[in-house]
Parts: sequence; structure tokens; C-alpha cells
Amino acid sequence: MDRSSKIMPGWLGLLALVVIIGLPVSASAAIIRDTEIEQTLLKMARPMAQQAGLNPDRIGVRIVNNSQYNAFVMADSIIFIHSGLLMQAENMIEVAGVMAHEIGHIASGHVQRRGEVIEDAGITSLLGVVAAVALSAAGSGDAAFGVLAGGFDRSTRIVMARSRQDEGVADEWAIRLMKSQNYSLHPMTETMRKLAAQRMLPQSRQTDYYLSHPGALERSAVFQDYINNHEKDPLPEPAWMEASFQRIKEKLEAWTFPPKTTIANTIGDESPEARFKRAVAFLRLSDVVAARDEMAELVTAFPDDPYYREFYGDTLRSSGEGLAAARQYEKTLMIFEGEAFADQPVNTGQILLSMGRAYLATGDPEHLPLAIEALEMATIEEPEWAFVKHQLGIGYGKAGRFAEADLTLAEEALLKRNTELATQLAKRVSANPDATPVQKQLAADIIAQAGS
Repeated sequence: MDRSSKIMPGWLGLLALVVIIGLPVSASAAIIRDTEIEQTLLKMARPMAQQAGLNPDRIGVRIVNNSQYNAFVMADSIIFIHSGLLMQAENMIEVAGVMAHEIGHIASGHVQRRGEVIEDAGITSLLGVVAAVALSAAGSGDAAFGVLAGGFDRSTRIVMARSRQDEGVADEWAIRLMKSQNYSLHPMTETMRKLAAQRMLPQSRQTDYYLSHPGALERSAVFQDYINNHEKDPLPEPAWMEASFQRIKEKLEAWTFPPKTTIANTIGDESPEARFKRAVAFLRLSDVVAARDEMAELVTAFPDDPYYREFYGDTLRSSGEGLAAARQYEKTLMIFEGEAFADQPVNTGQILLSMGRAYLATGDPEHLPLAIEALEMATIEEPEWAFVKHQLGIGYGKAGRFAEADLTLAEEALLKRNTELATQLAKRVSANPDATPVQKQLAADIIAQAGS
């Protein structure tokens, strides 16, 4: 495995930690990682990214657990979407329009340029917000993990004022990219109309999206002009989108609504949707047996649904059945390798992480090589996720591969911006008589990066 190029991702560098749009991020924000939600959104984003001349495999999506309707871009490849946007959107086409806009920012190089604007404006609190989101995205492997964040100060208005032109350019991209996929512009036009109407409201009642996407009135007119001249009647939504959108909303409800309320509202309902929501609610309440039993029923009824099977594995792992959980993750990966997903590459990093953790949890030395193999593949899929490296470091340590363990944990420390710990671990590799020349060189690279 080549780790030399994955030690410190560029978007964790201070000047690269730039939010393009979507400020402020609330203090209650958290990142939700979910294979199905991310895969569904990437299914829309990748073709548009390719149309924009970008590498579609480099585009990533993260869900911010925030009830506000908003989205933003971080660095040159990560689109962050608030759960509130997904919950409040009328349909998937509306979400596609927002993502097309974000891809427009990436394609136009606004991310890097905005870093200079932020630095010129002296917005230290903004850099703190972005750093917090970045660290959250690289942190714990749980379903969601906290982000400390700041908010607007007066100087952020400088950035917003300078971003009006960028917003217009991104809108032009959005129209072009949506048209390339034969997606209707009507939902996005209606969204812009609603945003423009907020200019009459006091600032305390204006949404984050309105505040962080300046020029809504002028931008609304551009979208309206387009549909008047090119799309008087809405284009039909692709058939797969409606069902996928409903699944996303159900998942977000399950993970964000009070679990006791979810259970009370679904008692007696044996539909797949209700069973899944109850399973999530039970797991959130630490009733792992009830969660496992609900998911066992769903997997029996829908054996080819990889997302149900993945979560079934999660419930098994939570109930201490590590080997059984690992088997479910293996079956999930097999489904993704089948014909049904041949035309849509899936980021299986989260599943590989879970499988590695499940094998580690068995405590059986015979399963340790399988755990390490899964975690090594997971860190290739998710090179910027610190928790993956933490688990891999544990695996290496249990196997007596101490130089590799220290290197991997040093990489984790860099991702968390703990340069002191990264240096300490790297120096330990340098002093390890069993470390190979390559490992010693990687350790030297880490020390250099930690000191820069």
C-alpha cells in the first residue's frame, strides 16, 4: 500500500480549509456517514462532474447533520450537504440542482481563490469553522460525530460581497450541467424564487442558504428566464430518483428524529420502511437485540438489498457478534460487485471499515489478517478518514507490526492536526531497529510535514 501520497490531504492545510458557500455552520453540526445516501448523491454528481471536465472519482459527498437548508464546497472535491436540505427538498431534481451549482464552483476554481479572499479579510473565526468541519470529517467512525464551529462575524460580509460574481458563474454551470443530464430546471427555479423572497425578511429569519448565497434576486431571474425560453413544462424525473429520495428521507428521519418518537409512531407497522426506522431507533437506544431482530427480518425479505444487509451487520457487531457481522459485510460487498451495480462504482470504504472492526472484535488471532486486509482496503477508499487509520493501527499493533502501527497512527494524528503526537510516533519509527528504509523515509516525511 502506498501511503506516501496520502499522509496529509491538501484540504487539511490551513489555506486550503476554505468553505465556498454555506456559512455559518451551527455548533450542533455533525457529519453523518452513510453508504446509501452518499452513493445516491454521487450517482447524480459524478456524471455532472465529468461533464464539467472534472475527475468524477475525486468528487465526494458528506452529509452535515443540520436542519438548515444549505450546502457548501470544501477544498476541490468535497460537497457538504445539510440534512435539512435533503429533508426540505421537494424532490431529488432539486438536490441535483444544488449539487450542479457546487460542482460549478469546483470547476471554476472558486475554492482556491476564496482562500485568498478569506485571508485578505482576516476572517480567523471563519478558518476556525472550516478547520472544525474538516477535523470532524476526518474523525470518529460512528454514525455521526460532533463539530465545534463558529459563525458569522462582520468581516464575513466581505467574502459574501465578493462572492456574488462566483455565484452567478456557478449558476451558469448548474444550468449547463442540469441540461446535459436532461434534468428539469423548474425545481431549482422555484427554490431560487423562494430565496429571493427572503430579502424582505429580517436577517434573523433568513435561512443560511440565503445568507451564504448572495444575489438571490438576480439569480432567480436568470433561472426564470431560462425556463421561460427553454423549458416551459417540467421534464420528467428519472424513475429511480423518487424511490431513492424516499429512502434517503427515511434514513435521515431515523437518525435525526427522537428514537422513542420513531418507535411510538411505527408500532404495529410492519412495512420495510417502518422496520428500518425502528431498527435504527432501537440501536440508538442501545437495544441492540431488538435492532438486530428487526434487521434480520428485513434481510430475509430483501436478501439482495445491500444497504439493509450492511446495517444488519452493524446491529450484529453492536451486539457482540463480530464474526457474524463480518460475514454480512462480505455478502454486502458481493452484492455491490454484481451486475446491478456494474455501472455505478460504490465507495465501499465504510463497509470495509466495519468489516475490519468486526474481525478485530472477534479477538481471534486467525481473523487478524482478514481484519488488516479489510482495513488496508478501507484506508485506500477513505484516505482522509482518521478513524480508519486508527483501527488499522490497532490491527498492526495486535499483529506485532509495530513500525507500521506507529506510522499509521502518526498519519491519523496528522489528519487530526495533532502534530506533536504525529512527530512523536514518527520518531519512534525512526528509532525502531526493525523498521525498513522505506518506513524510516515515511517517518521522516511525516516529521517534515508536522513541522511545516
